[in-house]
Amino acid sequence: MPPLEFLSKGIYEAGFDAFAVMPAAPLEYMRAILRQAQRENRYPDFTDPDINKRTEPRALLNSALSVISLAVAYRTVEPGPTPPLHGSVSRSAWGIDYHRILNRRLDHLIVFLQKHFQVTEWAKAVDTSFLVDRALAVQAGLGYPGANCAVYVPPYGSWVFLGALLVNVELPRTEKKTENNWLQPIHCEGCVRACPTGALYAPGKIRPRRCISYLTQMSGEIPLEFREKIGTKLWGCDICQEASPVNKRAQLSRHKEFLPLSGTSLPLLPLLKMTNRQFKKEYGLTSMAWRGKNILQRNACIVLGNQGNPEAIPALKQTVENHPSPVVREAAAWALERIIL
Repeated sequence: MPPLEFLSKGIYEAGFDAFAVMPAAPLEYMRAILRQAQRENRYPDFTDPDINKRTEPRALLNSALSVISLAVAYRTVEPGPTPPLHGSVSRSAWGIDYHRILNRRLDHLIVFLQKHFQVTEWAKAVDTSFLVDRALAVQAGLGYPGANCAVYVPPYGSWVFLGALLVNVELPRTEKKTENNWLQPIHCEGCVRACPTGALYAPGKIRPRRCISYLTQMSGEIPLEFREKIGTKLWGCDICQEASPVNKRAQLSRHKEFLPLSGTSLPLLPLLKMTNRQFKKEYGLTSMAWRGKNILQRNACIVLGNQGNPEAIPALKQTVENHPSPVVREAAAWALERIIL
């Protein structure tokens, strides 16, 4: 079996749906894009400010010779309408935390590479390293950049979790289309028009601090100007992905781990009353858990205020009076005012 076909077999058996291999070279074109984002105050708060570091694979693994960019599809079932007193959850958080799943599968892949490709040094990147995972995916040829700033990996659309594995051997390379890079995102503007907050203001251009997904995960109080636009979104936002014609035709995932553990939307009144222990038991396996109970309870108050359902008044009053977090109390008071007035 040719080396690339043998490598492909090992990657798919480890649980990945698509991959691309490239040399561990700097992401030159991404540097200009990130610097522009810094100049325009669009650079994400939660990422490393060192652009050279973020675009240099060998900053993560000095001995790296190859980068394997990997994707796992997560589109499973279709969400139904959000019932009263419920909040919707992004597809990415329905099932088991993808960080756990991808890291586990990377471990299987590393064993395969040690045995068959003499890999002795490696580094994993799953949305938590300083490297730009999406840029690695595009430069390797795994997928192409969409107008919504997501990476599209045929035939799964942008419903994919991305990861990368850096290794200290030269692996067989895959082919790529040189025109696919962040300087030339696909110019379908349906996602730009659909974005409620104007976070997406042009193809491939985003203001992260206006993004609903960011807002539902940020610490502190959600700015007043965005609360109504959050609507019923308890955690994350899929609007820009759902607006994509490509994503409507995307192939479904084969991975049961990403099926909803607690539904595609969650009941809000029980959430407001949860203790930390109850929260961890109910949602601890999902990617929502990393921010903790208070962030979800704050978001629940915002959603209840937007829904305006009087049945929420007793729970919100109790939250205002008894919750230990001033951020959650403030959100509950805001929601109460919207419902009562």
